Amino acid sequence: MNLTKLDKLTCESCGKEFSCGAKVGKCWCFEVELKNEALAQLRENFKNCLCENCLENLAANYTKNDE
Repeated sequence: MNLTKLDKLTCESCGKEFSCGAKVGKCWCFEVELKNEALAQLRENFKNCLCENCLENLAANYTKNDE
């Protein structure tokens, strides 16, 4: 059996612990679509990953602003 170990990270935005699969090539965050403005905000304000909830909220904020 080939089990993949995910990294445990702490969200820089809310402090919640979450699992990250980026090092093994498959993470939930790969599916989150972010506009260029959202990516710029992430790079400016955070050095590491955000949890799924915070990343989804950020993406949604930029989608709402376009409507």
